[in-house]
Amino acid sequence: MNTIMSVYSRFTPHIREYIYRKKWKTLYTFQEEAAKEIFDNKDHLLIAAGTASGKTEAVFFPLLSILETLFQAGEKALVLYISPLKALINDQAQRLENILFSGSDSKETPLSGLGIWRWHGDVDSSSKKRFMENPQGVLLITPESLEALLLRRPGELGRIFNALMFVVIDEVHVFMGSDRGSQLMCQLNRIQMIQANRKNNYEFRRLGLSATLGDYKGGQRWLSQGSSLETALVEDEAGKTGSNSKYLGLALDYHDIHSLYNQCRNKRTIIFTNSRLEAEECAISLGSLAVSLGEENIFQIHHGSVSALLRDEAEEQLKTGEGPRAVCATATLELGIDIGDLDRIIQIGPPWSVSAFVQRLGRSGRRSGRAEMYFSIIGSRIEQNSTRLSHHIPWELLKTMAVIQLYLEEKWIEPPMEKVLPFSLLVHQTLGILASLGEHSPHELSRRIFSLAPFKHISPEDFNLLLVWLEQCACIGTTEEGTLILGIEGENIVNHYSFYPVFPGEVNFRVIQEGREIATVNFVPDPQSVFVAGGRYLLVKSIDPIRREIWVSETEDRGNERLWRGRGSGMHKRINQTIQRILQEDAGHSNLKAAYPYLSETACNSLEAGLSNARKHGIGDRVLIQSQREEENILYLFPWTGNRGMRTINAVLGNEKNKKQLGLLYFEEMEDLFFLIETKLGIDDFRSALAGICQAAAASPQDIVQQNCIGYSDKYDYLLPPQLLVKQYTANILDYSALEELHYKLMEQ
Repeated sequence: MNTIMSVYSRFTPHIREYIYRKKWKTLYTFQEEAAKEIFDNKDHLLIAAGTASGKTEAVFFPLLSILETLFQAGEKALVLYISPLKALINDQAQRLENILFSGSDSKETPLSGLGIWRWHGDVDSSSKKRFMENPQGVLLITPESLEALLLRRPGELGRIFNALMFVVIDEVHVFMGSDRGSQLMCQLNRIQMIQANRKNNYEFRRLGLSATLGDYKGGQRWLSQGSSLETALVEDEAGKTGSNSKYLGLALDYHDIHSLYNQCRNKRTIIFTNSRLEAEECAISLGSLAVSLGEENIFQIHHGSVSALLRDEAEEQLKTGEGPRAVCATATLELGIDIGDLDRIIQIGPPWSVSAFVQRLGRSGRRSGRAEMYFSIIGSRIEQNSTRLSHHIPWELLKTMAVIQLYLEEKWIEPPMEKVLPFSLLVHQTLGILASLGEHSPHELSRRIFSLAPFKHISPEDFNLLLVWLEQCACIGTTEEGTLILGIEGENIVNHYSFYPVFPGEVNFRVIQEGREIATVNFVPDPQSVFVAGGRYLLVKSIDPIRREIWVSETEDRGNERLWRGRGSGMHKRINQTIQRILQEDAGHSNLKAAYPYLSETACNSLEAGLSNARKHGIGDRVLIQSQREEENILYLFPWTGNRGMRTINAVLGNEKNKKQLGLLYFEEMEDLFFLIETKLGIDDFRSALAGICQAAAASPQDIVQQNCIGYSDKYDYLLPPQLLVKQYTANILDYSALEELHYKLMEQ
């Protein structure tokens, strides 16, 4: 074979056969570098490369070669592949099987003899049994299924994981900064303890894959936590999405449903929305318009509450279907499932993050090399007749522009924010260890807990406080010998399938039409009401609360039940500050189209009007503003901070003592950017009072949080003693530097 691949000869025959059949003449540089790292080095490895750039081949060509060599020598070896999605597991398993079966005459026996094993809730028990009988090859699993494996099969874990050599973590950016990621790190640390007695003292290696990391060093640190190994980096410079603007096609405009429909006509596209409800409304509106025009309804739906069958149908149509096709989706189609070649990505409204923008952008241009994304802002541009100052600025437009500019100008992506005090996860892991491994002395349980990397900032005193509280709640008990065991309530929690995931679950009802599940919803509609689900209008025929089923029939009536509630998690500080910069720098810009070439003429006109209004009222320059068109006691507070800072300022304003000092009658957070405030004080007195409160609160942050105002945000918050709930909230949720910054801004104005 004519090739310049320096690692090609080190791949086993079935890998070389696969490369030959694909007619590849060379590997990408980062694929060669990754193979050399895996073959020759002993550290962990982070592979950072763009979407559809070949990360799977970069990691599995050398891994499968290593596994097959050991297999042929009669040795067992196991690779664990961790994915955030079952659909991604299914997709990757198929890709790996294609590699292993390349050149084989049999559809049942791969050339290598290795096993590719899927393990999640939709996999039949016979397949799992076959893996348990011979745990070797590649096991593809989610963190939740891995938790169940650790919990339910404690006596077999040594036999399963003693042969573990590598753990591949796909979509690393999804796990970093999340409870699922911390749970995964706990699981890997627990497996390390299982392997502690291995004769050769070999520590399995972690291989992370990501297309959306702005901070590679942070990713390297995350992969190494709780391990004695360092993490090397292989980066694909050439494959970065958007690294060259000529390969990007971006457009931003205001649209009604007709013009949005024209953007989808005769195209294969994904239409991303920021919520399940928006996806449903988008699909049914576009589909109804298609029918009214006498055209085919090509619009399908894809989100977490749509049944797996409908999601699979939508994915299959994108992969293999012919002709135009559009799927209205949430983040469920962001990740690396291969959905074929798309003409265009459409984003309805501003993405909540730069990371989401980059991930969604990477869904297009897989074959052509040119990524194309169309941003659609639906609704009024500026409400000129409104008396509200806030209605004179095109906030949705500015949010979208800020996300785009941060990536185009700096290639900046939000760094993950790890929780400093994950007490809710601590409850989960404490109960899981007692359930899996049985009774422990308090000392032995503490030793195990503090060997888990996510708990490095938790003090022994706080853990002891938690144990006492859990005993009072009957979650744990104490034997006559003084050892700790699960209590009655703890057994009830652990023995339910909902224990495996660490993110809060929803009480979902299955939507059944003609005996077929078409969706799940987290809100029960009234009997005979009409709602939207699965891209259609549905009439509620009956509700079975015991079986949690809603039986429906399709109808032409229009409903307004809002079945899925919730929104994004708020914007990063850099996005808000970029909005401020746009308002400041472009207040007198003569050619907005030249500065922002992706804006349509309509969007340019809306931005120009908004900038004029911002300049008139001082928005972008002043932190505290009183509108001339409203009552004198209505003020606007612009901190220009992120979601954590806004939450902190919200806590300060909501404190009863501070309310009296500020003369507050009412306040509301608007657009995740500013506060509308009604006060008895004049603007100067209010500014002075708020500056003093911010200064004091920044010095004594524990005084601003009212215990009775803290909601449960993490899964096991309800099992925390009040002291730890406050500690967790102040450490993980708030940003006290925002108070210091606001103090200085108020004093300078």
